Amino acid sequence: MSSPKDINDICQVVASINENVGGPAYSVANLAQALSQQNIYSHLFTLDYKHHGKQTSIGDVILHSYPATAIAKHLRGFQPNASLALQKLAATKLDLIHNHGLWMFPNLYARQAALRNHLPLVISPRGMLEPWSLRNSRFKKLPAWFLYEQQNLKSATAFHATSHEEAQSIRKLNFRQPIAIIPNGVNLPNLSYQHSREVLVKLFPELTEKKWLLFLSRIHPKKGLDNLISVWKNLCHKFSDWHLIIAGSDLIGYQAQLELMTAELGLKENITFTGMLSGQHKASALSNADLFVLPTHSENFGIVIAESLAYEVPVVTTKETPWQDLEHHRCGWWIEDTKQALTDALVEGMEMSPQDRKEMGLRGRNLVKTKYAWEAIAKQMASVYQWILGGDEPLSCVRFF
Repeated sequence: MSSPKDINDICQVVASINENVGGPAYSVANLAQALSQQNIYSHLFTLDYKHHGKQTSIGDVILHSYPATAIAKHLRGFQPNASLALQKLAATKLDLIHNHGLWMFPNLYARQAALRNHLPLVISPRGMLEPWSLRNSRFKKLPAWFLYEQQNLKSATAFHATSHEEAQSIRKLNFRQPIAIIPNGVNLPNLSYQHSREVLVKLFPELTEKKWLLFLSRIHPKKGLDNLISVWKNLCHKFSDWHLIIAGSDLIGYQAQLELMTAELGLKENITFTGMLSGQHKASALSNADLFVLPTHSENFGIVIAESLAYEVPVVTTKETPWQDLEHHRCGWWIEDTKQALTDALVEGMEMSPQDRKEMGLRGRNLVKTKYAWEAIAKQMASVYQWILGGDEPLSCVRFF
């Protein structure tokens, strides 16, 4: 490679940063903000789906947001005027385009803008190349794969994966470009201020004087909520001082099925569906949870796991996440994706003394502070951009296998 080029403008492209969309809406916005603190002119290109809530905060980032049209809402973000705007931005301002996610037209627009303007293209699949995700809605994805998504991936200068497992999923599809393995980051909350339980108790009185077992993520079949509810049926009477909270946005109408299952199992008094939590309500849930659970079938990272640990809450999750750190740092349970394993971990966690859970939580926060703080993540990502734009130094986070 030639001598390094100064980084001026980097554009993050993502289908949506509306808060109800979940993970990438926060991780991409936070990455862009953290990069702006590394003296990078950070742009963010997206569509605004107002019916999915307000857009997440972006701080000093230059936002290029276009209200999603009726067609865009029903046709995977198809919006030609936004494509033209990204083309113009790429031609006049950008040094590199970093695309996040697959299957949506803004992801195609990122590739087109990069190729037409001879710019490097980095792609973060954001878990969408994991085997479970590829199988889910397979017949809806096949047309997009052959029309544009396969070519998008072939055109990448490099990939970004948030774990070794995600990198392996990329390699299994025979894409041979370099892969930078950099986890998502998390903002460390100030725990000197304790968010009151009453913020949620006022809305959901059934939470009064209960210990909280918290699920907080998208309400989606891949999250394993049917297994969790089934397991809870066998545990809730033994642990009558605990209450299961299921919090998260529902973009596909799946919560109605789960609520029906809850009613059929006679669990309406033992489970609370809160809907999407943000701001002080989310902080209240995380600050006061006694145990966090994410029984997912597929996850490229799992930002909610890092967030829970940052609030000193021990975590139960499956080996379908890349969270071996839970075992290595003794701050949670990393289990097989089975009902029996989930049962055993929950029993152990709920039978544990509050002091022992607190000590696990403290170890979890220390892990997040040292490994997943946004400043460190942004420095790694900036070094990858610098390397792509002409750096000679090999990077420890980049894999060529």
